[in-house]
Amino acid sequence: MTTSKSNSSWSGTSRRKNREIIRCSCGDICPIYVSCTPENPGRKFRGCPNYQDEDGGCGHFKWVDEEEDEFRAFKKQLNLQHKDIESVMLLKLIVGLLVSILVCLVAVVIKM
Repeated sequence: MTTSKSNSSWSGTSRRKNREIIRCSCGDICPIYVSCTPENPGRKFRGCPNYQDEDGGCGHFKWVDEEEDEFRAFKKQLNLQHKDIESVMLLKLIVGLLVSILVCLVAVVIKM
Protein backbone atom coordinates (compact mmCIF):
# COMPACT_ATOMS: atom_id res chain seq x y z
CA MET A 1 0.00 0.00 0.00
CA THR A 2 2.28 2.78 -1.23
CA THR A 3 -0.14 4.95 -3.18
CA SER A 4 -2.49 7.42 -1.62
CA LYS A 5 -5.85 8.84 -2.56
CA SER A 6 -7.07 11.89 -0.75
CA ASN A 7 -10.40 13.64 -0.54
CA SER A 8 -9.59 15.25 2.78
CA SER A 9 -10.38 18.66 4.12
CA TRP A 10 -8.55 20.49 6.87
CA SER A 11 -10.57 21.97 9.69
CA GLY A 12 -8.62 24.89 11.05
CA THR A 13 -10.86 25.38 14.06
CA SER A 14 -11.09 21.89 15.46
CA ARG A 15 -8.16 20.37 17.32
CA ARG A 16 -7.94 17.21 19.36
CA LYS A 17 -4.79 16.33 21.32
CA ASN A 18 -2.82 18.91 19.32
CA ARG A 19 -3.81 17.35 15.96
CA GLU A 20 -6.09 18.67 13.26
CA ILE A 21 -9.38 16.87 12.92
CA ILE A 22 -9.66 15.56 9.36
CA ARG A 23 -13.02 14.78 7.85
CA CYS A 24 -13.51 12.62 4.78
CA SER A 25 -16.02 13.27 2.01
CA CYS A 26 -18.58 11.27 4.00
CA GLY A 27 -18.35 14.00 6.66
CA ASP A 28 -16.99 11.64 9.29
CA ILE A 29 -13.85 12.14 11.35
CA CYS A 30 -10.98 10.07 9.95
CA PRO A 31 -9.19 8.34 12.80
CA ILE A 32 -5.52 7.45 12.69
CA TYR A 33 -4.86 3.79 11.99
CA VAL A 34 -1.56 1.90 12.06
CA SER A 35 -0.58 -0.17 9.03
CA CYS A 36 0.14 -3.84 9.63
CA THR A 37 1.22 -4.61 6.07
CA PRO A 38 4.72 -5.90 5.32
CA GLU A 39 5.27 -2.94 2.95
CA ASN A 40 4.46 -0.28 5.58
CA PRO A 41 4.65 -1.84 9.06
CA GLY A 42 3.74 0.56 11.84
CA ARG A 43 3.18 3.49 9.46
CA LYS A 44 0.27 5.70 10.54
CA PHE A 45 -2.50 6.69 8.15
CA ARG A 46 -5.95 8.23 8.14
CA GLY A 47 -8.81 6.58 6.35
CA CYS A 48 -12.54 6.85 5.89
CA PRO A 49 -14.14 5.11 8.88
CA ASN A 50 -16.74 3.68 6.49
CA TYR A 51 -14.26 1.61 4.47
CA GLN A 52 -15.89 -1.62 5.68
CA ASP A 53 -19.35 -0.58 4.47
CA GLU A 54 -20.77 -2.14 1.31
CA ASP A 55 -19.88 0.88 -0.78
CA GLY A 56 -16.42 1.21 0.81
CA GLY A 57 -17.05 4.72 2.06
CA CYS A 58 -15.57 7.64 0.13
CA GLY A 59 -12.14 6.06 -0.27
CA HIS A 60 -10.25 8.67 1.74
CA PHE A 61 -6.70 7.57 2.52
CA LYS A 62 -3.66 9.62 3.55
CA TRP A 63 -0.38 8.72 5.26
CA VAL A 64 0.02 10.81 8.43
CA ASP A 65 3.68 11.59 7.66
CA GLU A 66 2.64 13.01 4.28
CA GLU A 67 0.01 15.18 6.02
CA GLU A 68 2.69 16.47 8.38
CA ASP A 69 5.06 17.20 5.48
CA GLU A 70 2.31 19.12 3.67
CA PHE A 71 1.53 21.10 6.83
CA ARG A 72 5.22 21.96 7.36
CA ALA A 73 5.54 23.10 3.72
CA PHE A 74 2.40 25.23 4.05
CA LYS A 75 3.66 26.77 7.30
CA LYS A 76 7.05 27.52 5.70
CA GLN A 77 5.32 29.19 2.74
CA LEU A 78 3.26 31.37 5.10
CA ASN A 79 6.40 32.39 7.00
CA LEU A 80 8.11 33.35 3.74
CA GLN A 81 5.09 35.37 2.64
CA HIS A 82 5.08 37.14 6.03
CA LYS A 83 8.76 38.02 5.58
CA ASP A 84 8.02 39.31 2.06
CA ILE A 85 5.27 41.56 3.46
CA GLU A 86 7.62 42.87 6.14
CA SER A 87 10.27 43.59 3.50
CA VAL A 88 7.78 45.47 1.31
CA MET A 89 6.57 47.53 4.29
CA LEU A 90 10.16 48.38 5.24
CA LEU A 91 10.94 49.34 1.64
CA LYS A 92 7.87 51.61 1.53
CA LEU A 93 9.02 53.28 4.77
CA ILE A 94 12.53 53.85 3.40
CA VAL A 95 11.20 55.24 0.10
CA GLY A 96 8.87 57.55 2.03
CA LEU A 97 11.76 58.83 4.15
CA LEU A 98 13.94 59.36 1.07
CA VAL A 99 11.14 61.29 -0.66
CA SER A 100 10.73 63.47 2.43
CA ILE A 101 14.48 64.18 2.54
CA LEU A 102 14.51 64.95 -1.18
CA VAL A 103 11.57 67.37 -0.80
CA CYS A 104 13.38 69.13 2.05
CA LEU A 105 16.58 69.40 0.01
CA VAL A 106 14.71 70.78 -2.99
CA ALA A 107 13.01 73.34 -0.74
CA VAL A 108 16.40 74.42 0.67
CA VAL A 109 17.93 74.73 -2.81
CA ILE A 110 14.97 76.78 -4.08
CA LYS A 111 15.31 79.25 -1.16
CA MET A 112 18.97 79.86 -2.01
